[in-house]
Amino acid sequence: MSEQPRNAAAGQRQKQYIKETNKEAGKAFSEYGLTRKNEEFVYQLNKQLEAKGVTADKKATFIDQTINDLLAGQKKGQTAKAQFGTPTAYADELINPKKKTSEVPENSNFWLLALDNGMMFFAIFAFMFGLIAFMNPNSLSPNGHYGSSGLTAILIIAIAGGLLFGYVAKIMAPYKDKKTGKVVQRNLWLRIGLIVLAFLIWIGIYTLTALLPNAVNPQTNKWVYIILGIVVFGADLFLRTRFNITNNVFGGAPRNRK
Repeated sequence: MSEQPRNAAAGQRQKQYIKETNKEAGKAFSEYGLTRKNEEFVYQLNKQLEAKGVTADKKATFIDQTINDLLAGQKKGQTAKAQFGTPTAYADELINPKKKTSEVPENSNFWLLALDNGMMFFAIFAFMFGLIAFMNPNSLSPNGHYGSSGLTAILIIAIAGGLLFGYVAKIMAPYKDKKTGKVVQRNLWLRIGLIVLAFLIWIGIYTLTALLPNAVNPQTNKWVYIILGIVVFGADLFLRTRFNITNNVFGGAPRNRK
């Protein structure tokens, strides 16, 4: 017998074996309660993993994981294509997973967020009152009531703003859903409500600081305000870079060190 017919017969047997294996796999997938389209997706995914030489243990893990995700998606009306794309592309993704960029902020520690926001508020108000004094020298009159322009008032406003908006930033940050394992956002109206509530509380605190007596709320000259604003602003930028603080009220993008 020639070598060619023998190879052809071996190839035919291999094709038949693969066909029967896939047929058995298809029967097994039908027992999970998947929709027909999702069942077909798993069947095609199994074929792709088989063709790419994935070991039986790994293939079983990939398939089980996919079926669980599909079942969870079905409850929300999601299709396999919406979740994973094509079976071929998803098989490649399972075999060669890409390094994911962090979807959750790298450093969203509440106290760091509060300190970051508080320093930024202090810098803004100090610089603002210094700038106003340049345009209107009488705004920092030593004979009047200092109100919100006093250093103690600015410090209280900054601390309150830091704590309030640090908490809001923490609550509004994307979080990982324990059921699906995916990163999701909180309800839009909840986020809007939190921002409005925090802002109203902060405005109330700002208004109350205007009642502070001068004895505990000293005021300085315009140059000191300007210098304090610039120095604290620079210190805050260093803090954000050093600890890679993200998702604060002034911007969510991380400031990565080079």
